[in-house]
Amino acid sequence: MDAPKRSLRDRKKERTFEQVARTAVRLAMEHGLAAVRVEDICERAEIGRSTFFRYFDSKESCFVAGVHQGHLETVLAAIEARPADEGPLTALCNAFLAIQEDWRRQRDVLILDARLRAEVPAVRAHASAKHLDWETSIAAAIAPRFATPDVDLFQARVMAGSVLCAVRLGTEKWLAGEANYSPAVEIAAAFTVLRSYVAVEAPEAGETGEAGEAGGGEPGSSGHR
Repeated sequence: MDAPKRSLRDRKKERTFEQVARTAVRLAMEHGLAAVRVEDICERAEIGRSTFFRYFDSKESCFVAGVHQGHLETVLAAIEARPADEGPLTALCNAFLAIQEDWRRQRDVLILDARLRAEVPAVRAHASAKHLDWETSIAAAIAPRFATPDVDLFQARVMAGSVLCAVRLGTEKWLAGEANYSPAVEIAAAFTVLRSYVAVEAPEAGETGEAGEAGGGEPGSSGHR
């Protein structure tokens, strides 16, 4: 069934949201977020203050929206692209590893985002709220991969939250160094630690993917849908 066609008004609102959020990130990269005012974002994006505040409550929320723009959709598409016989944990880990290929393009933004999350409480709060949205969406995406058809979404959310935490910690370790190699190296190492804590009685049949080779199977999954 095709998705309902979105109205022209909705498409224009989405384009405005994305344009303003991208503008906030560019200005923060150029001048530092502390030096950027809402008025500066409005001037560069060619909108009024009233328009800005219809979409965002602060420059910090605007910056966070720009940093995350399109990334959740990329993750969900990567999950969908994983082979059907991969269980939820393996599919999710492999999806995150697969999307690290363009790390060079994201490197400077990731460095700035990490610094601002550490230094600016408002950025940290908005980023945390954004990750809750990610957790819910990712849980819904991996739920069909569990062996039990009527799996409780809570179980999927626990798994999604655990993997997101591993991604964050792996990325932080990568950023703590020179960040001159793919973050997939540290993220994969974090996944190995995560999987070592997953209690299993038997490995999943057919789990031979990148993350599956890190060791162990996964709970609640038969390795197929």
